[in-house]
Amino acid sequence: MNAITKGKWIWLSKKEEKDEYGEFVGSFSIVKKKNVRLRIACDGFYNVFVNGKLALFFQCADYPQYKNYDERDISRFCKKGENTLRIVVWYLGETNFSYYGDDAGVCFEVSQEGERICFSNENTLSRQMTEYKNGYCKRITSQLGYSFFYDNTQDVEKRYEKSRETGKNYELHKRTIKHLILGKRPKIGVKYGKKSILVDMGQETAGFIDLDFVSPKKQTVLIAYGEHLDDGCVRRIVGGRDFSFEIEAREGRNCFSNYLRRFAGRYLEIFCEEPLRIKYAGIRPVLYPVKRKKAKFLDKKKQKIYDVCVHTLRCCMHEHYEDCPWREQGLYVFDSRNQMLCGYYAFEGFEYQRANLLLIGKNQRENGMLDICFPTRERLTIPFFTLNYILQVHEYLRHTGDESIKAEVGQTVKKIAELFTRLRDANGLIPTLPYPYWNFYEWSEGSDKAWETARSTASEHKKEYDLILNCAYVYMMKLYNESFGGQIDYSATYEAIKNTFFDREKGVYVLTTADKRYSQLGNAYAILIGLGGKALAHKCLTDENMITATLSMRSVLYDALLSIGGYEDYILQDIEKRYTAMLKKGATSFWETEKGGDDFDKAGSLCHGWSAMPIYYYNVLGLNKAHK
Repeated sequence: MNAITKGKWIWLSKKEEKDEYGEFVGSFSIVKKKNVRLRIACDGFYNVFVNGKLALFFQCADYPQYKNYDERDISRFCKKGENTLRIVVWYLGETNFSYYGDDAGVCFEVSQEGERICFSNENTLSRQMTEYKNGYCKRITSQLGYSFFYDNTQDVEKRYEKSRETGKNYELHKRTIKHLILGKRPKIGVKYGKKSILVDMGQETAGFIDLDFVSPKKQTVLIAYGEHLDDGCVRRIVGGRDFSFEIEAREGRNCFSNYLRRFAGRYLEIFCEEPLRIKYAGIRPVLYPVKRKKAKFLDKKKQKIYDVCVHTLRCCMHEHYEDCPWREQGLYVFDSRNQMLCGYYAFEGFEYQRANLLLIGKNQRENGMLDICFPTRERLTIPFFTLNYILQVHEYLRHTGDESIKAEVGQTVKKIAELFTRLRDANGLIPTLPYPYWNFYEWSEGSDKAWETARSTASEHKKEYDLILNCAYVYMMKLYNESFGGQIDYSATYEAIKNTFFDREKGVYVLTTADKRYSQLGNAYAILIGLGGKALAHKCLTDENMITATLSMRSVLYDALLSIGGYEDYILQDIEKRYTAMLKKGATSFWETEKGGDDFDKAGSLCHGWSAMPIYYYNVLGLNKAHK
């Protein structure tokens, strides 16, 4: 059976609080080690231990209206006779960019041959885990949420009480993606300094903290993690962000792993009152299990670029696609569009892409707009990204032939198409939108509009018209009509773009009705919808005043050039120039922007899924000899 039928939703006997850790224990007896299955759902993050061994871990990326459960055969962790079950749940209680947030709770059951042999109810023993500092609410970033403080000195008898049935009764759906796997410890280099200890894992790593050290006394140890070094130190405090966690260490040996909060970076910096002796300290990789497709390139530079792109993708694949595993871990539409497109060529199968498309589509707003990330309750959202969901689904259909997805996302796509069609003014153009919308396109001059993220309902809104949004609308409606049999007439918008944004003197399309600068991204979209040819393409590549497309959006420029033809060599040379420059600066994964860690006031990520696009172009341009 695929549902939890006997397990009840439970929590601790007390009222839940933000940033709280609960432990739930049970037992079951079996005669044979075969077909023992666990099903579990919760709000937050969970670990399952069977006979003291980690059997399953996950972050519950779902919604109250579409709640998922995980199922796994745990037979290999079992023994004949009595078995112990221990479940740890971290309840955040506050939404962020990858957590929706509802009432605290966990629901589980263990079955064998269809018989429920252990399940959650009011008789399940539980306790608040005092090893963790409950209610600490130490924020890493606003997008990522909380860090933790763990007390490794506690050695007291654990007191359990009966649990409280919460009365929740969700409709549960089986999660369709594979379970994450825990990789091997990366090799590390350790450098003892006067004030701290620096650990280098050699490359970007995303996963769980893994520590084994000896302390000369009881002391508080603060550990910073990151992708960057400033004067030999980890960049811990960046604006209002704090990339660190804390441990109260006991005198003697301390072994500690946290399987709840995922970190990412290349470095750890350990601060302590008295020097520690490090036996091991690092981030143990957490990976989504995929089979990599063969890729062989005659040029060693291209092979290196490709391999680092694949590593970048893998660092950004967990419960769902992530933009950057260090700073946000958010599932954005456009970011994941790039990741999905690369994934069709880099890995076997497409169940992961499908699951991400469904996760995105399950929380559409009433008016048809999509959230900024998934799952979240954040009000801010990006209209341009919502439009790109149509592109994501179109490309999924083109690469997989899986028409069955239309039954699940067809209405979502239709509502998006109808929404943007309604948003058009009498002149045929879609205006910029007020709060809570962020009229973002890319991180370049005139296209990021970062100031809009600070707007509120009281903010004054000045109506303007943006070239990129309107070109994207025409482009996406063409794809919608093609893939879903739509009948949307976008000709008025097409004509209005030509008449409103084209600067005849310069021979280019300008950014907005208020900003007469022009960009590669905007003009590339104009080419894609048929409003430009070789002359405009030449302008895109030679005009010194043309704002350059960023790493995330160069795919639009490349696609525009490919639609004209004759620019294949330029695309390959451009990729090699930009990506080799990152490699020469020590990149082990590819960056959010070409400015690297110094961008965004020192908060630029050095691992960002949207920058893996060379995988796609190296394949479609026929460079991968393994496909010959």
